[in-house]
Amino acid sequence: MTIVERGTVRGATVDERGNVRRNGGDRGWPDHGPWGNACNMLLCVLAVAGIGLSGWAFAMEFIELRDRGESRERITAGCGGLIDPDPVLGLNGGTDRVELSDRYETDLGELSSGCLVHRVGDPGTAYGHFSMAVVRYSSEPGAEEIVHDWTEIDEWEDEPFRRPYGNEEPAPGPVVNHALPHPLGDGGLGEYDEYKVTARAVCAKGGEVSSIEASAVAQYGERVTAEDRRALAGLARQAADRAAGRTGCRADLPRLPATLPEPGKELGAVATTGGTCAWYRRFLATQERGRLPDLALSAPAGRASDRDACVLAVGESETRRIYPGFVKSSGYPQTLEDVLKYLPWWVKTDTYVGDGTRGLRTGRVGDQTELTPGTAGTDSAGTWWASSVCGGRPALHVLWAGYPYDRIAADRLETLFRAYVDDATGRRGCTDVVVPDAADFERS
Repeated sequence: MTIVERGTVRGATVDERGNVRRNGGDRGWPDHGPWGNACNMLLCVLAVAGIGLSGWAFAMEFIELRDRGESRERITAGCGGLIDPDPVLGLNGGTDRVELSDRYETDLGELSSGCLVHRVGDPGTAYGHFSMAVVRYSSEPGAEEIVHDWTEIDEWEDEPFRRPYGNEEPAPGPVVNHALPHPLGDGGLGEYDEYKVTARAVCAKGGEVSSIEASAVAQYGERVTAEDRRALAGLARQAADRAAGRTGCRADLPRLPATLPEPGKELGAVATTGGTCAWYRRFLATQERGRLPDLALSAPAGRASDRDACVLAVGESETRRIYPGFVKSSGYPQTLEDVLKYLPWWVKTDTYVGDGTRGLRTGRVGDQTELTPGTAGTDSAGTWWASSVCGGRPALHVLWAGYPYDRIAADRLETLFRAYVDDATGRRGCTDVVVPDAADFERS
């Protein structure tokens, strides 16, 4: 048997078994057989991959934090510091990347201003996300009023029913354009609909500002969830509160209500309607309906609401019943099918209290009528208004009917409108009520 003497080789030591050991310890790869070596190699690969993924995750988290930080700064700057940016970023499932439109700038020195936030998607793309508008009303009515501050209540886009677009197939019945304003609590804070929340700070008398109105609007196409509606309400209240503080408006804003029920857009039978249309149900309990509407869309009636509305409409079966006699007596050129699909017959009532009465106009372009607190009357476009004083603040109460329904129901509109005004003013405890003369309805 040959014995190999223990010795050294360059940089290594050879023991009596012939194994080579590197100086400074065993630096070799232990031999665990083919399967063992493969497992060790796999573990090494996974370890290296894990380190790489951890680095990638860290980098991505850093990028997201950077994007979110930059987005927060943009919202704070673009929206004038009136709202916290995180609730804005959390809307519609949340995002870390937004851009602000440079067409808008929030400036409380202006009568109205705001910001528009775009959600950034793939490179070169942006989507609607959120907007805020702030309106400041001076204590001197009309001192700063401009044409852009007018509210035109019967333009095409303000009609209660949506008409088909282009080649769109008409719906089988009337499609409500927007939900009616719902009160925030008792309405003292403001109101909301399906995509917008408006909060209002009514200032104590004696200052330069009468009130501040702030609206938070969801600009994305998806349905606004209950969580997002709550976030919008918080943003609107926060903007109104901060704007009031910065403009010297002394106001005590009510808290947000515990719940914000989802606004509905479905017409229902008059017999079951309530809220802002309850007056019409009570009216028909003592009156024959005749050619008056049989459907209604209402909202909860807030005792302190500055804004509420009711929509009444003639359903398909009633339209079919009324139409032949109307065509025979008037020669109305449109077909029954056109009325059912495109031009439903309707009546809408609205009440505006406080600074919402400023700049209110009715009528078609080129033939507009100003609705002034303390007055009452009618215009040439099927609109009637009355006025009152509610809690020391001016109020306007409006009824308008779509053409040609203002002709179809002409003999009933005076008593209908007076019933509405009695309810709207009685519910709020208003005084100094002024209503149109009977001659105003005869001239319309």
